[in-house]
Amino acid sequence: MELRQIHQFLALAETLNFREAAERLHMSQPPLSVSIRKLEEEIGLPLFERTTRQVALTEAGEAVLPELRKALLHLQQARRYALEAGAGERGQLTLGSVGSATLSLIPQLIPEFRRRYPGIALELRELPSSGVLELVENGGADVGLVRFPLPQPTALKLIPLVWEPMMLVVPQDSPLALSGRSRVHLAEVADQPLIDYPHTEGLHYVLLQLCQAAGFVPQLVHSTTQVQAAISLVACGLGVALVPALHARNSSAPVCFLDLETPHQERTVALALVYNPDNESRVVRQFRDVAVELLAAEG
Repeated sequence: MELRQIHQFLALAETLNFREAAERLHMSQPPLSVSIRKLEEEIGLPLFERTTRQVALTEAGEAVLPELRKALLHLQQARRYALEAGAGERGQLTLGSVGSATLSLIPQLIPEFRRRYPGIALELRELPSSGVLELVENGGADVGLVRFPLPQPTALKLIPLVWEPMMLVVPQDSPLALSGRSRVHLAEVADQPLIDYPHTEGLHYVLLQLCQAAGFVPQLVHSTTQVQAAISLVACGLGVALVPALHARNSSAPVCFLDLETPHQERTVALALVYNPDNESRVVRQFRDVAVELLAAEG
């Protein structure tokens, strides 16, 4: 099996369309069909079911798909190591990041990393935490910055960098905002709609835990992946929200940010560095070391 056959199989498995796969591979369709047939002959089993209407993976195709993805990842890793060894301090780093990190970590981290390693090209991709995790798992990003805690365990390596509390966001003309108080009990908004986050995001479960600790079940509305969008919904009078504290320092929305009377919640959520320990290139280690040196929380 050749490297080009792995690329061809993955392209067809992802598109399930010979024409689209051929276009992605910058080749014509007939040679792609011949190459896939040869691959199936080498393996001894059909990998795709072909009809006049559609292409689908067989059970054998489904079985080899994750293994070939891993094989390609390892081959790409080997190539990356070889290039790094030959080029010294030159390379490329793809960073997946939640939007929140652009308000705090990235303005500190990226300039320092570029100062130390000017020969490394950096590509930034902004996604929700779930999207960043998937990107790092699949090799689409070398490292990521995500919201922690996560909704479920992961085999990826996680390093919390900056911990912060959650704050309550209310409309600026609400009774709580007009009360002049800076700290409130979350139970005081138990009867108001609470802006939700998707179940795939850790903030959803942080929100539920805080409400449970306050003794009520929240009226969840308007699920959004973006914290800034949640703040905007509050400004529109569509509910209240719980957001990480850094957004209070970086928002100009017509809302009021209030601290919570919740014991030991100063370390409720964190921005964390995430990377695949099986794909830990030298560039990843360099970025990790800079991040930890600058930002890792003590204790």
